[in-house]
Amino acid sequence: MAKLIIERTSEWNNGLRDIGIYLDGEKIAVIGNGEIKNFEIKSGEHTLKSKIDWCGSETLTFNLSDNEIKKIELSGFKLGKFMLPIAAMISILFFTFEEKLILQPILLMLLILPFVFYVTYHFTLGRNKYLRLEEK
Repeated sequence: MAKLIIERTSEWNNGLRDIGIYLDGEKIAVIGNGEIKNFEIKSGEHTLKSKIDWCGSETLTFNLSDNEIKKIELSGFKLGKFMLPIAAMISILFFTFEEKLILQPILLMLLILPFVFYVTYHFTLGRNKYLRLEEK
């Protein structure tokens, strides 16, 4: 039998939610924040997918031979953990220095809009890219 090891990174933005692990279309486990799961699986070609709420990952296809060990890292979308803090920092700076810089509220919206679009994309059109599965 081959061995599949899935290591979920610890992230604050998805930390309270468990992620479902699907091997060959069947749910085999739920993995928590920062958790590592080991699975004994048959050798051959397999597909792996992860899901969290209505979002998920792209399907990862891999081959395993007898006694082979495959390590997979599971994480959220790239830069996801930085989006909210950056947008919050821009807002705080804007409201702190608004009177001194004589800035218009439209400027705040223009500064935050790229972050909103990036996150919204991963909740809608890019919902199957919200999570990432990468071979290690």
